[in-house]
Amino acid sequence: MQEEENVSQGDLRREVSLFGAFSIGYADVGADIYITLGLVALYAGVATPLALIIAGIVYVLVGSVYAKLSGRYPYAGGAQFYAQRALGPMHGFIAGWGLMLDYTIDIALFVLASVGYLGYLLKATLGFGLLLVNPYYAFVSALFVGFLGFLNILGIRESVSLNKLFVALDLATLFLVLGVGGSIYFFFNGFSWKPPSIGQDVPVGNFLYAVTIAMASYVGVEAISQAAEETSNASKTVPKATYLTISLTLLVALAGAFFIASSPVNNDEALHPFAGLALKVPIIGTLLALWVGLMGFLINLASANSGVIGVSRVAYSMARTGLLPEGFRRISRRGVPYISVAVFTIIAIGLIIVNVFSTSLHLLELVASLYNFGAIVAYIYASISLVKLSANRQEKLLGILATVACIFMLTLLVLLHPEGRILALLWFLVGLTLYFLKHRPVHK
Repeated sequence: MQEEENVSQGDLRREVSLFGAFSIGYADVGADIYITLGLVALYAGVATPLALIIAGIVYVLVGSVYAKLSGRYPYAGGAQFYAQRALGPMHGFIAGWGLMLDYTIDIALFVLASVGYLGYLLKATLGFGLLLVNPYYAFVSALFVGFLGFLNILGIRESVSLNKLFVALDLATLFLVLGVGGSIYFFFNGFSWKPPSIGQDVPVGNFLYAVTIAMASYVGVEAISQAAEETSNASKTVPKATYLTISLTLLVALAGAFFIASSPVNNDEALHPFAGLALKVPIIGTLLALWVGLMGFLINLASANSGVIGVSRVAYSMARTGLLPEGFRRISRRGVPYISVAVFTIIAIGLIIVNVFSTSLHLLELVASLYNFGAIVAYIYASISLVKLSANRQEKLLGILATVACIFMLTLLVLLHPEGRILALLWFLVGLTLYFLKHRPVHK
């Protein structure tokens, strides 16, 4: 009875465990590498590990910021909540608006990638290639987004259960590909990687561009904080899940980087890098690649699911503090912000229909840059918020270092991604216009 009363008043239900919180974050971050690793290798070549290490430093700093803040403020909204508390409503709105860009693109991008892997798998096993041809590709992708929206409306327990299953299977797959497969590959071919000379082995411009794409390999750790109000013992569980996600993501990214840097990557391999890695493994490569195709489908679907969870909770948090219309904070009897889920599910379906004819490397690079722009803006706000809200000197130093690192990454994005910077600027200008229209003074 008390539970129903709380739900009716707008409370979220605490039904997410440690592994559940980890699976939300890892599904969001872990799927990135299925797309971005090939793009990084395409530009950085033998310097791929260095590009991922540099981006990884930023990731560790930002992840540590989130671990500190989410333990102290275990509420939905993440950077949006922290920025509003530390700096005021307008800054909270900008941080939340950036996260909504990040998560909405996450849903559309990873469902398209998921269906692409499914199409690859069906064509390789059954010779059925219809799924990779429009309008079937778009129609099936839209259906999957609708399915994720429906699953989230059922409840956080049901949607997180999907992530937990797929993340467990993905970790087993990565152990097979990178652990067993990598060991077999280097046993037959030897390990000959040496630190490259940037400017001689790899052009400086290509390397810096690869670093910005590498940052997209680590976007998503903040998804854990979005479910903080639905996590049991959140002040302890969310930081633990965050640190666990950081550790495993770095391990996977760097293992994949050294593996893929062992030989040149072509445009086709860049579109499905882990299948390409599996095919390199002697003896078991062909069968392993088919299994990777299945896991590419599942983990990308789980990442899109994390996007639905993330964007709906950001919208819920912003509506709760008056930054978005009241309807976005409405909670169903199952404890779900169902209007937020429905609205952003529909938006993601629209994005798929609009962009379905541009499924190419160019689109992946553009989407990765937009993905980065939204996330980096939120990360800067989270880092500044830690400096502002913490009285601990070490935490303040962490916040300062993370802020500087994120500003460096944002500068590279602005300089090296012309289309992304224009679209991102338009996104934030639209957001600020809406904010000032909503909060303009009323003269009687």
